[in-house]
Amino acid sequence: MLSTKATRPARAALAVIVSGAMVALASGGGPAYAADPNDAAKARATPAYQLARGETCGLRPSASKSLKDETLSCLGVDAKLDRTPAVGETAILRVTVRGQGKIGPSEISVTLPAELEWVQTPAELGVQDRKSILPERSGTVSVARTTRTLRADDRFAFSGVVRAVKAGPVQIQVRATAPHGKDVQAGQDDVFLTIGEKPGLSRLGHATPAGDNATKPVPTTARAPRLAGQKPRSVGVDRVAGEARAEAAAKGLTSISPLAACDTRVAGNWSYQDQNGSWHNQMNFQVQVWDDDTFGDSLLATGVTDANGNYNICFDSQVEGWPDSGTADIYLRFISSNSLWRVQRGGNPLSFQTGTTNDVPTGSTLNLGSLTAGDGALQRGLHAFDAANDAWLWIPKPNNLCWDQDDTSCRQVVINWAPDSTDGTYYNTGDNQVHLAADDPNAPVTVVHEIGHAVMDDLYNDSFPSAPNCSPHSITGTSSAGCAWTEGWAEWFPATVFNDPFYRWPNGASLNLENPSWGNGWGEGDTTEGRIAGALIDITDYANEGTWDRHGEGPLNIWTTSRRHNSVNFADFWAQRAADGFNVADSGALASVYQNTIDYQFRDPLGNYAPLTRPTPTPPHNFGYSTSSPYWSVVALKPNSGDLDLQLWDDRGQGAYLAGSAQGGTNVDFVAVDSNRRALGDYYPRVVNYSGGGGYRIELAQGTVVLNAGSSTITMGTNNVVTVRDTYLTAGVPVTISVATTNTGQDAELFVLDSDPANAGSWIRSRSAAVATATSGGAGATETITFTPARSAWYGVVVINKAGSGNYTLTRS
Repeated sequence: MLSTKATRPARAALAVIVSGAMVALASGGGPAYAADPNDAAKARATPAYQLARGETCGLRPSASKSLKDETLSCLGVDAKLDRTPAVGETAILRVTVRGQGKIGPSEISVTLPAELEWVQTPAELGVQDRKSILPERSGTVSVARTTRTLRADDRFAFSGVVRAVKAGPVQIQVRATAPHGKDVQAGQDDVFLTIGEKPGLSRLGHATPAGDNATKPVPTTARAPRLAGQKPRSVGVDRVAGEARAEAAAKGLTSISPLAACDTRVAGNWSYQDQNGSWHNQMNFQVQVWDDDTFGDSLLATGVTDANGNYNICFDSQVEGWPDSGTADIYLRFISSNSLWRVQRGGNPLSFQTGTTNDVPTGSTLNLGSLTAGDGALQRGLHAFDAANDAWLWIPKPNNLCWDQDDTSCRQVVINWAPDSTDGTYYNTGDNQVHLAADDPNAPVTVVHEIGHAVMDDLYNDSFPSAPNCSPHSITGTSSAGCAWTEGWAEWFPATVFNDPFYRWPNGASLNLENPSWGNGWGEGDTTEGRIAGALIDITDYANEGTWDRHGEGPLNIWTTSRRHNSVNFADFWAQRAADGFNVADSGALASVYQNTIDYQFRDPLGNYAPLTRPTPTPPHNFGYSTSSPYWSVVALKPNSGDLDLQLWDDRGQGAYLAGSAQGGTNVDFVAVDSNRRALGDYYPRVVNYSGGGGYRIELAQGTVVLNAGSSTITMGTNNVVTVRDTYLTAGVPVTISVATTNTGQDAELFVLDSDPANAGSWIRSRSAAVATATSGGAGATETITFTPARSAWYGVVVINKAGSGNYTLTRS
């Protein structure tokens, strides 16, 4: 009796054209595939699958924002005043909220600042005063609120009467939010108004003040921590000194030479407050030291704040000349600009000026304490500056301080913002500038998303990819390959900067970019930006989600490929990533891409006796394995429900069909390969949902064990589907093979497979092609086969674990 076997060489692959496709076939005689006379036609029938386009909504969330605003939503808000009231006057506020898509009940609110009060509350809205933590609307605000269920294309319109009670710039905020699955949809519109003391002096919008804004002390020493893992780095004084001197020269003012004596210091802290009321140290903010002179002030020195928002700047105090006397009369200016990024309002950076301290003693340190913007509405501009700082700190900088390490002269990211801005939210490739709406800085993700566009444009040297069908666009719906790539990359960028897979909008909307997979209602494939963002996030992070996300490598490889190549779409990027030598394997990054519904011929690897549990195969699921021994091998499919079928292909591109098994119902399908005859090589199983659907288990059994006369024990767990043994049988000699259970919960099926050395098509066998079967015993029964082989050869013995777990006794006699 034979108990050992000789190894066989691997089969060589040769390229041939089959039906117009390049495929790989085994060398040697015989047909490319084996016909299955019973169920081949059904097995080969792959139901057509069209990538989903996504259930998208097409509403603009804000009626007053620029038409260049990128965002679409399931909620749209339109708010208008019928007039601009002065103190004591009234106006009618009219609001329309529209809904689309499958959203839950919408919470609708109108927030009036302290400068306005309700004369007539909108019907159906309840009003409550509350203390606001927002720096732009600090103090007591009046909030009118209701909840409405908005069906698709529903509108809810209401109005109320307000009275102006105090002069000044104000913002009326009208917001609607609604659950959308596990995410949140939202819309928000704002009315920006400057209330005048007298009739005729009020206007829409906020006036831009002439000169510098005031500063004020920060009321606390508590500060929020910087981002976890963030490594602070200074842009350096040289990144602000030239800009400061140029500004002074443009105004006809004197700049003291940076080589002047340094005998006195000024120190302090610069901070800002975020939308949650938390205070943050402001880093890399420009600080200018000025001498207040009678005939034109003098710029004495410049600096930047450090990671703790602190500055300590040395200057020459002996600069006074006629008609001034004594030592320098010092004031500071804080400027939202350095040579790498800038937040500007009306073309000029935000600027803030302290009061003057006269005759600062030589050799002393003037400590101004912790300061911030005197106008709370400007805190959002400072927040936008800090978001840019976060983005810049994330950028790998092995060569220089630029956003693009290949630049010799760094590009400055220019961010346009104002406390009444409706010119957002977008990046303009024409002037290379970011445009933000007033509340955008309250969502740093939104700010860094737009900066991401600027960074990509910089990396690509202004050859920004063509992005048709992209303005506006939806994260969850299909657009174009170029749009999905540029937007998806710009969504990955803040997710990586902030280590947060949620996209968050300032209006309260949020969207999880990482968890969605096949069949969740989004568009599918590489023309949906959310899928590209999710793929890049899954490749980057080390938190792997089922079923296919199994790779994490950090962000550097993605960044490197982005630096080296001008990818026009995600497919282009993927090919370039492979050329760069980074992981694109089925067992790694390609699986994470497939998790996000982008299928670049993903073939899920099957390990030997390592069963996999998978969801409904919609679309069909593809697998891959290589035979490794000159034995029979079997891949088996066990559906949980529905009617799933199994195919086996000879090439990765699935142009060369080998065989299929299509038993119907929840019967186990399998296809076996006789590597006693067929050279070792790679194979590609495919699981299709013929009808009904449901999850399943699939398992590869690579033969390495010979079944001799006598009994042996096979252990199969609940998830195990198949076991295979080779047994050598002699022509004309009857043989009996049985498999016995050891508990009543087990249910086995037994098959014997043969192949014809003269017919290469028979070297692939499906379940229906078995030469002998025993399947009808049921749970707890012994299945037995007795037959007389027609030829002397190595036969395959297949045991199917139809149900249960435990030991089986396999006997040959």
